[in-house]
Amino acid sequence: MWKPKTIIAEIDKLVTQYGVRNIKIADELFVLNPKHVIDLCDLIIERNYDLNIWAYARVDTVKEDMVEKLKRAGVNWLAFGIEAASERVRDDVEKGFDQNDIAKTIGKVRAAGMNVIGNFIFGLPEDDLSSMRATLDLALDVNCEFANFYVAMAYPGSQLYKDALRKDWPLPETWNGYSQHAVDTLPLPTKYLSAPEVLRFRDDAFQVYFKNPNYLAMISRKFGPETAAHIGEMASHKLERRYLS
Repeated sequence: MWKPKTIIAEIDKLVTQYGVRNIKIADELFVLNPKHVIDLCDLIIERNYDLNIWAYARVDTVKEDMVEKLKRAGVNWLAFGIEAASERVRDDVEKGFDQNDIAKTIGKVRAAGMNVIGNFIFGLPEDDLSSMRATLDLALDVNCEFANFYVAMAYPGSQLYKDALRKDWPLPETWNGYSQHAVDTLPLPTKYLSAPEVLRFRDDAFQVYFKNPNYLAMISRKFGPETAAHIGEMASHKLERRYLS
């Protein structure tokens, strides 16, 4: 973990030498250590930089005293790994936060003026159609400013990959197959569903979310009708998939 003074030196260079305003912090554990985050925010606030920052967070690590500091430092987007609505499904992959944490955390982040990206996964080992529908319902309910819908993938080196090898589950034959959006994307099957069933549900869920009138109305209100129209155009394209039959 880089010290805040090391990070601010990089930000100083980006801002003063290159005129950078938009920064994405790609550390998925960025909000894990409160002191680390607050110290960095204080350094940015001291400089009065007009930044637009995108960062990852966890629903169980965003503390009350942290939210205001993040916003004042220029964090306008926080991405949360919500993953699944079912506690049974989350617990099986050690995503052990309480269901109430989701709405509570998203509420306080939005109240501070930040936007939320929700990351959801379909096809975790304990997923069935009912639990995946519950995840989609949760996504529609929290209505994040943006959402990513993923299929569970056994990336080489991960525990899911080791499980797949041990249980002789089919794995992608090429690196393309590990992509979320490729023609030959091949996710994991679950204990109850085949890989094509998981992939079909994910692609249908994407369409449902981004064509949802409540979502598009919120986007139009916050970002303007042109942005809502752009999202509508995006959702008009369907991915070509080889493994849906």
